[in-house]
Amino acid sequence: MEQRLQTALSLARACSAHLDLVQIVPIEAYSIVDCYGGTFVSGQIVEALEEQAATTRSRLEERLRNEDVSWSYRDTTAATAPELLRAAALSDLLVIGRQPSFREFGSTGPSLLGELVCNARTPLLIPGGSKDAFDPFGTAVVAWNGSVEAANAVRMSLGLLSMASEVRVVRYSEDKDLAFPDTRLVKYLAHHGIAAPLDEKGATREIASDLVSYAGANNAAYLVIGGYSRSRVGEFLFGGVTRDLLGACSENLVMAH
Repeated sequence: MEQRLQTALSLARACSAHLDLVQIVPIEAYSIVDCYGGTFVSGQIVEALEEQAATTRSRLEERLRNEDVSWSYRDTTAATAPELLRAAALSDLLVIGRQPSFREFGSTGPSLLGELVCNARTPLLIPGGSKDAFDPFGTAVVAWNGSVEAANAVRMSLGLLSMASEVRVVRYSEDKDLAFPDTRLVKYLAHHGIAAPLDEKGATREIASDLVSYAGANNAAYLVIGGYSRSRVGEFLFGGVTRDLLGACSENLVMAH
């Protein structure tokens, strides 16, 4: 929570943006299924969740009153993914953290993030696991593979990229045709006043790890990447860059599909 909040506050200050906080109590958390398949609502669970939500809201609102940003806060009980998608529909960026790989109710973390990446028309900013405070003016690295998804991620991230002190593009060569050639990306960025050198690397089986290493070597503030250039089912069965990065990543990710 602290890392997400600091990331959102850094962006809000840098862009004079409005910060909209959404706290969701998952509706599935209210239900209990017994050993015979029956479903019922536990009054104790309802009371405990409402008390926890009120405590969290009170703590965050007290802190936000001392911050120099415009903000609003709302809490709701709803299905998590649909509510987040509604919230993102009229937002410029969705800041969300990784969840534990196992929870007592609802989807696992990577599953929820995958659903948001594929269905939101708003880019996700996912704070890294071991990064300092997010720096909107730091170096940005664009992970390019010539796909429509990567192009969408770049286009949706232009506002962020325009603030970066440096933008670098890296592509790991793969045995497939590119929907968009490298030169078209470089020209597109140049038309928006962004000079971005291109680094082309040899093919590798560990692209996700190589991207993280490249970002770290260039002291990147964040990594822009297109999510799921092949189906989520394919990545679940055979693995993939998006699945690896959503599972665990030390770098801040800006991802869109």
